[in-house]
Order: sequence, then structure tokens, then C-alpha cells
Amino acid sequence: MAGLSPEQGLFLRLGLSALLVFFLVLPRIGQYAQAWSTPEGKKGMLLVLIFEGLVAGTLGMLAFYTALRRGELSRVVPLAFTTPLWGFLLGLVAFGEKATALKAGGVAAMLLGIVLLNL
Repeated sequence: MAGLSPEQGLFLRLGLSALLVFFLVLPRIGQYAQAWSTPEGKKGMLLVLIFEGLVAGTLGMLAFYTALRRGELSRVVPLAFTTPLWGFLLGLVAFGEKATALKAGGVAAMLLGIVLLNL
């Protein structure tokens, strides 16, 4: 609506978010060094950086803003919120969670809803 590029919109969103989160985290900033000092902490921090920072945070939001600029809101938003699918898959692949019929059914229902909204 402001006539900005997707990159500019993302910069505004992430810049404000980063500033606010910085002040919220400041009292506990030392915990990063403590977490980094253990193998589990390093792995956890790297997973957050890769999946949340790069994939979901940057690439995902850039794709979302680009899609909003080019597509219909009623079609873009449901596609953007396929988070349960990605959480389900990430849990299986990276964290060794068990797939259950209930979880798979929930993901399937969500995907069916997205398909129906995009017809």
C-alpha cells in the first residue's frame, strides 16, 4: 500500500522488531555466551539462526511480501501460514519426533483448507 518494494517492507518490519527485541533481551544477553559454550547450545543456536533467521525470517518474509504485492490477499495469506506443515516436517527430520495419525490428519486438513481457498 505504501508503494515500497518487498525488500523495503521487510526492512521496516525487521528493523522495528530487532530494536524492540534487543531491549527485551538486553538483561539476559550473557546467556548467549553460556549457550554457545556447550555443543547442545551451539546446535540449538545454529538451528535458530538457519531456520528462523534465514529461512523463515528472511526468505519466508521476502517471499510473503513479494506474493502480497503480486497476488490476491485471500490466496496469499493461507499459503503463507503453512507453518504447521513445516513444523511437522522439521520435527520429523531434525528432531526425531514421531509421526502420528492425528498429527498427519491435522496437517492434511490444513492443506485441504488452503487448496479450497485457492480454487
